[in-house]
Amino acid sequence: MKKTVLFLAMFVLCGSLFAQYYNADFEDGGTGSEWAWTVGNNADNPELEFIDNPVSGGINTTPKVAQFTARAGGQSWALCYTSDIQDFAFNAENSTVKIMVNKPIISNVGIKFEGSAAPMEILIPNTMINQWEEITFDFSGAIGNSYNLMVIIPDFADRLQDNVIYFDNIQLPSGNVNPDPEPTVAAPTPEVPSGDVISLFSNAYTDVTVDGWSTDWDQAFVEDIQIEGNDTKLYTNLTYAAITFETETIDASGMDFFHMDIWTPNDTSAPAVFNVKLVDYGPDGVFDGGDDTESEVSFNETTMDSETWVSLDIPMINFGGLASREHLAMLIISGDPNTVYVDNVYFYTGGTGPAVPEIAAPTPTQLQENVVSLYSNAYTDVTVDTWSAEWDQAEVADIQIEGNDTKLYTSLVFAGIEFTSQTIDATDMTHLSMDVWTPDSTADPAVFKVKLVDFGADGAWGGGDDVEDELIFDENVMDTAAWVSLDIPLTDFAGLTTTGHLAQMIISGDPNTVYIDNIYFYNGDSDVNESSFYSAYSLGENYPNPFNPTTTISFSLEKAADVTLSVYNVKGRLVETLIEGTLSPNSYNQVWNAEDSASGIYFYRLSVDGKEIDTKRMVLLK
Repeated sequence: MKKTVLFLAMFVLCGSLFAQYYNADFEDGGTGSEWAWTVGNNADNPELEFIDNPVSGGINTTPKVAQFTARAGGQSWALCYTSDIQDFAFNAENSTVKIMVNKPIISNVGIKFEGSAAPMEILIPNTMINQWEEITFDFSGAIGNSYNLMVIIPDFADRLQDNVIYFDNIQLPSGNVNPDPEPTVAAPTPEVPSGDVISLFSNAYTDVTVDGWSTDWDQAFVEDIQIEGNDTKLYTNLTYAAITFETETIDASGMDFFHMDIWTPNDTSAPAVFNVKLVDYGPDGVFDGGDDTESEVSFNETTMDSETWVSLDIPMINFGGLASREHLAMLIISGDPNTVYVDNVYFYTGGTGPAVPEIAAPTPTQLQENVVSLYSNAYTDVTVDTWSAEWDQAEVADIQIEGNDTKLYTSLVFAGIEFTSQTIDATDMTHLSMDVWTPDSTADPAVFKVKLVDFGADGAWGGGDDVEDELIFDENVMDTAAWVSLDIPLTDFAGLTTTGHLAQMIISGDPNTVYIDNIYFYNGDSDVNESSFYSAYSLGENYPNPFNPTTTISFSLEKAADVTLSVYNVKGRLVETLIEGTLSPNSYNQVWNAEDSASGIYFYRLSVDGKEIDTKRMVLLK
């Protein structure tokens, strides 16, 4: 089964582990905290707790750790144990067990394994107090023995007081009991022609040089496996993995998309996320040379799925933080799915990737004095505190389309745009305007919602004078793969009885990938605007539409002007300039013959005296 997801636009030093091991890290969505732990011989036997790392630093910077309280009234061998570990047998490659401890006293730490063979127990004291220390246990004396129960004795000593012990990151031998589901079919075979591809890993192509698929400072295990005879990378205990190609950096400036196929047995529902980061080392070609840039795209439950291949086709434009793509040297994958199969990792151009709005949003026509702008290159913007609040469910990136700044929301459920530090007085404004573009289906039941929130005179949320209202836009307003200009009278927000202290805008709905530009309030009653200029020129709908192979584009001029009429493809690339020159006032019909062009969506744009008048969409069907 294949699920295709179309998308538009941490480094922590740690010793690596071998593939024969897995790691109990006690993280949310990780391993260990979900096991059934039993505490014994410890007075009232308080439960093992999983808490925030109390001493995050040194060798252990992970967020969560286990806490064991050794009671003064407990036995010297007060312990905790679990049978949730996988069945395993010690061998020459997996006989080393490690654990990190943080203790207030010096005493033995015990680890014991039980199973079909005779129990094996080793005691080793910590050497430091109140800081993280890793202790290594050599179980080579138990090679050949099989076990399925682990016992930890954090404080093997008589005690006169309670001792709170923290432990974390237990390196354990891998086993084979109750294994996670595995893919039974290989990842889909890529169909992009090899001449349009730069491949890091795929049986379908010749791969470039990759220095490593997991560095010595990341937190992941990787191994090479085969599925139906197809080479595949398997990442386990994945927190983050760095894939490096530093010796021969990649020039992806001519590539349109980044692709990878992934499969995970893990739960992908919220709060699980999967992140893909690209790092460019800049012209000097070295890390941390002062010209490095990087950008990360995140995928949540709206994108990911369990036990099925998910094909990520990510337009390079989505990596908005990359100043260039000419010296790419690193790919980092991270997130909550801790077991991930990876195949077909490559950059490509052309092909059948998702629609991307490389044609910028229309240029606003209102004058600055009539506008309160949150976001637009056309105006001076007010202060916006955040474009994605901590409490929302969305990822936002700053990208550029034709040199125009644009916000890209992915994995959008709802996004909180806040301007609470300097609320907006929109009492003199009549409209809210914003331009929206989505590659997602806008057919029923999809809807896009816009909410405005006024904090009232006290300027604080929950002060008793807050008001809000939300408008819903369905398929009658929204469109797919086209800029939609929402020009909303503020009176339509019926529940918004005051607009003197606007502090939040919330966008939400079913289109989960949304490009946004030109968000502003304006006074449409003012006589001082540029409407007279723009109203003197108009661009009509082409006819027929769809067409094959010719269509007629109509436009009119009330004044003489320098006119450019151009055709662009869906990637924003110029296909043909139909008219360029000075024209007299008149109505014009221009024929475009697309005999040499492929079927697809095209855009035609009318510009007058250097200003964009309008852009419209047409469809060529052969």
